Amino acid sequence: MIILDTNILSELMKSAPEPKVESWLEQQLVTQLFITTISIAEILYGIGILPNDKRRDALENGFQHAINNAFKHRVLSFDEAAANAYGVLMSKRKKMGKPLGILDGKIAAIALINSAILATRNIRDFTNCNLELVDPFFS
Repeated sequence: MIILDTNILSELMKSAPEPKVESWLEQQLVTQLFITTISIAEILYGIGILPNDKRRDALENGFQHAINNAFKHRVLSFDEAAANAYGVLMSKRKKMGKPLGILDGKIAAIALINSAILATRNIRDFTNCNLELVDPFFS
């Protein structure tokens, strides 16, 4: 199982995504690719603050289509198990002097409880989280 971080989803929404990311994605089994409810919230927030125009409408419609079709049944939620993992992870990182952002911490917790690989451009943000990480921009 591979969880796509928000920055990977954002890259794929561009009119001309980074070819390395597209190539990496094509090499993966579609059934092994997942997203989180946290990334959905981040993307919809980003779209929501854009001016009301055709570009925003196209992004919103395209993203909703991806959620409803491309990732149907492959969206992972922040549930009670993730909340428990989140508390442990966030306190550990804070004690290390390397606090983790709230949303990144929630994505990391979801990845931890699912024993998932996290695909992200921000490898450094997720070090010391006991996760297997992959950067599609350099794979």
